[in-house]
Amino acid sequence: MKTFVKHILKVVLMLVLSAYVLEFFYTNIFEKSLPRTKFQNLRALKNQSIDYVFLGSSRVENGVSPKVIKDKIGKNAINLGFQASKMADIYLIFQLLDEYNIKYKKVFIQVDYIFNIEKGFSNVLSYEVLPFINENKLLTNHCQFNDSINFWRNKNLPFYRYSITSQKIGMREIVMNLLKKQTAISVNKGFDPLFGSFSGGKYALPETISNKNKYYDLIANYSLKNKKDVTFFTAPFRILNNDFSFINKLKTKIPNLNDFSNQLPSNKYFQNNSHLNHNGAIAFTNVLIEKLKL
Repeated sequence: MKTFVKHILKVVLMLVLSAYVLEFFYTNIFEKSLPRTKFQNLRALKNQSIDYVFLGSSRVENGVSPKVIKDKIGKNAINLGFQASKMADIYLIFQLLDEYNIKYKKVFIQVDYIFNIEKGFSNVLSYEVLPFINENKLLTNHCQFNDSINFWRNKNLPFYRYSITSQKIGMREIVMNLLKKQTAISVNKGFDPLFGSFSGGKYALPETISNKNKYYDLIANYSLKNKKDVTFFTAPFRILNNDFSFINKLKTKIPNLNDFSNQLPSNKYFQNNSHLNHNGAIAFTNVLIEKLKL
């Protein structure tokens, strides 16, 4: 019996030690390798300076090209739009710019129907920040907000967060990091172009607008307190009945909103109703350069 118990204890000890070793190995790879994800791109800008930062959802990620800005006016920009981002995600990234001591001249924040959404978050961002859950309080708090059920285990149990999200931050991603396989998002400074022609149909913006969004208020207050140069804008939609009444309501909540919602009224610029294709992104980035006087 004693031999059996000793064997079991040895197995448990080996499993615990293996978990700590794997935890250290995975986290070290994500911290030190060349950026592959949007969030790794952000961290790679620590203590650096950049001209323009663009924040928002996939409508920014797929719609604003830093290369066009660089080629046309010689300014450096980074696209930090994340798929399915809500205002809470944008507020996190906005604060992380200071947390990582990233200097910038202006930040441009895309707002649309996400003004109506206070609860919710980007699943893409939640996976990408998970390896760095213990890096600072902002990330720790965000991980707790996103997944309160697994939060304690993600934060404190070695290798737990990697084991339950292996399809996103598991062995394949570790191998790609070790092989220095950069993604298109990394190469394009956060821009992820869409290709193909318009495939939209019936599409409508919300009929009503929320009275307020606390994360918009937090962003506005943070920018005022810290003297940040922030510009809010709305990217183009392709709405066949041209009903943009929601955007008019949004302007009453954000009086300084730059409205580009109907700036490109042609199917040729869109991949679907709310996302520009590659040609549309180039055209829209040129619109931003001109209209926002970049």
